Amino acid sequence: MRAIQLKIDGQVYEQWTSAEVSRDLKNFAGTFRFTCRDSFRAQATFLYASSIPPVFQLRPGAEVEITVEGELVLKGFIETVSPSIDENEASVTISGKDKAGDLIDCAASEKGGDFKNSKLEDVAKKIAGPYGLSVRAEVDTGEIFSRYGLDMVETGLAALEKGARQRQLLLLSDGVGGLVITRSGAQRAPAALKLPGNVKSSSGTFTHKGRYSKTIVRGQGEKAGGKRLDGKAAPLGAGKTVKPEDRKPGDGSATKIEAAGVCAIGEAVDDEVKRYRPRVHLAATKSDTAACKSEADWRSRSSRGAGEEMRYVVAGFKANGSLWKVNQMVYVSDAYQVLERDMLICGTSMREDDSGQTTEITIVSPEAFDNKDVGGRRKNKKAKGKTGTGGALDGTARPLGG
Repeated sequence: MRAIQLKIDGQVYEQWTSAEVSRDLKNFAGTFRFTCRDSFRAQATFLYASSIPPVFQLRPGAEVEITVEGELVLKGFIETVSPSIDENEASVTISGKDKAGDLIDCAASEKGGDFKNSKLEDVAKKIAGPYGLSVRAEVDTGEIFSRYGLDMVETGLAALEKGARQRQLLLLSDGVGGLVITRSGAQRAPAALKLPGNVKSSSGTFTHKGRYSKTIVRGQGEKAGGKRLDGKAAPLGAGKTVKPEDRKPGDGSATKIEAAGVCAIGEAVDDEVKRYRPRVHLAATKSDTAACKSEADWRSRSSRGAGEEMRYVVAGFKANGSLWKVNQMVYVSDAYQVLERDMLICGTSMREDDSGQTTEITIVSPEAFDNKDVGGRRKNKKAKGKTGTGGALDGTARPLGG
């Protein structure tokens, strides 16, 4: 019996041969991809094609619901339909995103504008509301934004990400019509990943592409951040008209004080990148020095996390009765990748076809998506028991074809 169930416009659709349902912290919205047999096209093309209900044409825009092992994991829409036929095979591939995917593609606001004295969740509700998305904050989102501007060409996700970066928060789709503001690794995975053990295959990518020795964020505050000389601009000559020839040059102190209040800068260093590779960003919202520092640190951590990813394939979709999910902490014991510590699940891809059911789990170092001290979290612990090629499998990993 199939573990993945697909509904299209409320009707169960079983005419598929392969399925993939994915979540990734870096891609925001969940995605899906099914390869199907299309009875509608088959009956229009072949003389003796069999009729397998429901018989309707697969089309972009149709609403989908996907459950895995009886748990609803995605509600969204078909974006792309790709029919293909040759002398040996006819199939249709459908793909799309969950409902929050519209924030990736579409405008934050038709007219632009800004929000004043708002917390991030308040801004999120105003941007996501028109798309029929709910918003919940699982953590304290920090100080209010005195001014949160929206560019006319800015997408909904881009508009929210700039605020989340400054507060070092994660924006996630829950897959079923909601936007979640949270932090990473609050829950643990249902089991550890072990090689030798329950892992069928392991691969990794380690690169300095996209990593920088120093990340700099420059920003600008409003009203000089309270650092004007007297809190307001004083008229020349205390209200008296001064002739140009009678004006005297200043000593520059007023300009320096004003600049200190208006201009903000934050820096973060990646000490694992030894050569000179600086990167400068401009803060997309009104920012003080603390906000610029926070954003620089977040950008540096994120780029380091993107440069170190490992992927594991395990049998099935569950461990100890629970689905593998993103944003969970998982202990990894991998002799081949030389890894023995807690890691963060940043992506899952659940696949089902004639070969069986597997989950590909992508992991990164946990400090890539949080604001906690790095400390020793990037260092391996002492391996538990004997490691190496002579270790025994735990019996849950099976050959891909078996």
